Amino acid sequence: MNQIARPHAASIAAEIRALSRNFMKGCRCFFTAAALLTLAAGSRGAGAAGPEEWPYSRPLDSPPPEVKSADRVVNPIDAFVLQKLEANGLTLAPEADRRALVRRLYFDLIGLPPTPEQVEAFVNNPAQNAYGELVDSLLADPRHGERWAKFWLDLARYADTAGYEGDPDLPHAWRYRDYVINSFNRDKPYNEFIREQLAGDEFEEIMGAGELPSATPEQAVALTFLRLAPFTEPRGDESRHEMLGEMTSTVSSVFLGLTVGCAKCHDHKYDRIPTKDFYRMQAFFNTVQIAPPERGDIFQIGGPLPADFYREGEKEWAENKRKELHGIQGQLDALRADFGNRAGGALPDEKQLPDAKQRADKLDEWIGDPANEAISGAEREQFLELKERLPFVKQHLKRLQPMAMTLRHSLGPPYEPGVPVTRVMLRGEYDKPGEPVEAGFLSCITGSQEPARIRLDPFKRWPTRSRRMALAQWIASPENPLTARVMVNRLWAQHFGRGIVPTLSDFGKLSGGPSHPELLDWLAHRFVEHNWSLKAMHRLMVNSGTYRQSSMSGSDRAALVDPDNTLLSRSNRRRVEAEAVRDAVLAVSGRLNPEVFGLPIFPPLPEDIAQRVKYDQSKWATDRGPDGRKRSIYIYQQRTLTMPFMQSFDGLVCEDSVPERRLSVTPLQALEMYNGDLVNVEVKHFAARVIKDAGDDPERRLERAFAIAFGRAPTAAEITELRVDAASDEKLTGLCRILFNASEFVYVD
Repeated sequence: MNQIARPHAASIAAEIRALSRNFMKGCRCFFTAAALLTLAAGSRGAGAAGPEEWPYSRPLDSPPPEVKSADRVVNPIDAFVLQKLEANGLTLAPEADRRALVRRLYFDLIGLPPTPEQVEAFVNNPAQNAYGELVDSLLADPRHGERWAKFWLDLARYADTAGYEGDPDLPHAWRYRDYVINSFNRDKPYNEFIREQLAGDEFEEIMGAGELPSATPEQAVALTFLRLAPFTEPRGDESRHEMLGEMTSTVSSVFLGLTVGCAKCHDHKYDRIPTKDFYRMQAFFNTVQIAPPERGDIFQIGGPLPADFYREGEKEWAENKRKELHGIQGQLDALRADFGNRAGGALPDEKQLPDAKQRADKLDEWIGDPANEAISGAEREQFLELKERLPFVKQHLKRLQPMAMTLRHSLGPPYEPGVPVTRVMLRGEYDKPGEPVEAGFLSCITGSQEPARIRLDPFKRWPTRSRRMALAQWIASPENPLTARVMVNRLWAQHFGRGIVPTLSDFGKLSGGPSHPELLDWLAHRFVEHNWSLKAMHRLMVNSGTYRQSSMSGSDRAALVDPDNTLLSRSNRRRVEAEAVRDAVLAVSGRLNPEVFGLPIFPPLPEDIAQRVKYDQSKWATDRGPDGRKRSIYIYQQRTLTMPFMQSFDGLVCEDSVPERRLSVTPLQALEMYNGDLVNVEVKHFAARVIKDAGDDPERRLERAFAIAFGRAPTAAEITELRVDAASDEKLTGLCRILFNASEFVYVD
């Protein structure tokens, strides 16, 4: 038996002995002899490491192939796709028309529908490079970061609460969400994006005996990535074991596309990842230090660390927000005094009702009474909104502190403990230590289980430092065969509806491999060549002829040969995700708040939620004003409460890393779009917008409504059938409701 496999054989022997003991005790859970032989065989396979096979081999930079339909090649992507199509007797579908393309681009790149004016400007643009110019303008749009950050936040298991019982608030998590939006808008190189999130506190190299450098505020915020897993009250060594294991699993699946977490308890059943490698990877994280809980935190989930506001204008914004929040009580007091004077004898005085609180309650009842004509509707709405916001001022002010839910490395001796010994935990149990291991990279990639070289400072004053940076540098290296492949595959899946490797966070044996391996490798090389620029890859993909195809197949043969569209013989017609559906409703009604960045928002919930769903009232600070109509990425992500509208369109708050949304089609979606609270409110504003733009003419109203909702004019048949519904204001509201409920509203061709 070779040297690498020997420790695994020993662990199998220990497993057999443990199982035998359990069996003798009457345990019903035991392996069959065949299962143990399979485990042993899997261990031998895992130990025989060698980086020569896909996906562990280096990407090959193959030149684009020669194809018959050279006239369809817009950029090299098309050559790789056409090679596969032509081998199966197929070709690309015809190019989609401009109206379909502009709508596709807007939803893909910024997550919003184009306005009628934007559609017409593109459709009628005679410039030869009109399409490319539109792509560039959308990539430069600040809404691009808002759109694409959501996909990353799903991977990062982002939420504003910690989950479990009590689901405590994480008041500073929102700063990580803004960090991701800002990074995508600035087109931060992906390799730097990786290093900041894994080792933001270890960037600056120490060459002398001076003071230990601190992370920049932005790097400190980036490290929130490692703390976004659900977290419950601490249970000592067990909780730390779970925390470090979760970090290891998430980092491996998100950045490397490997299910390393499956090797926590036993050697991976399918991929060449031994249990030892799981703990060698975990050893990079074993010096992380989390701030102790803040005083008064009954949940004891760990505290924040200082991280000043760093974006241009952010400090001023935060200060203005603080002033606004501090002023709420004063505004309420002024309104109450004014309304109290108007009330006159309608309310009891001190003699009639000595208790001041009871008199104040009577005043509030009088103010809130819709039948009270002494107060206008706008004044009443302002009062009720301020009153609703007041109980949450303290929590919002806490969110505005210059802090981040980050972590740091241990300072080491003599200040804090040094580098702890990392051991293989038998069967993944925190209290069953096995052989010691040193921090090292995955042997399936490197071909060995040699310890990683960790660069320490010359005086070795900080032995706990630079461990995560060593891992981050290895992951973010151009030499790593997986990192670039995994990320370009994620981008491809969002643009084309399916990844070249269909399992986006699992490039292992169960993935089935890539449909277009040469194309994936070619894209990975271009990604690195373009300084890891995500926008360069977006530009390359959406400018291709493959992306511009119609969703209607160009031949009957394609339906037989390529029924699942694996070969990309047409564009995939796709339903937009939950965030884009809600944002589109608000955009079409004309009431979407375009403000970028900021505190979490709390849109109104259905009236019966408080009674039907158990949740902590102190969390949901309902925003009935413009703040509640910001884009959906800013909605407070509460792990025990997903907004019903978002949930019906598969927009769940993440517990684990989610590589791809599962998009369903259910009756609940139709009910939300026809009878839901959001649509009931916004449809009136949609109709008012149509009336304002089109006047009283029914046909002009129809044309305007269709242009706003779908980016096209109604057909002759639609005009004939719907003209009567556009004739009156009341019926027009019903017509707008129908347009919201059409499949065309939530699907992109």
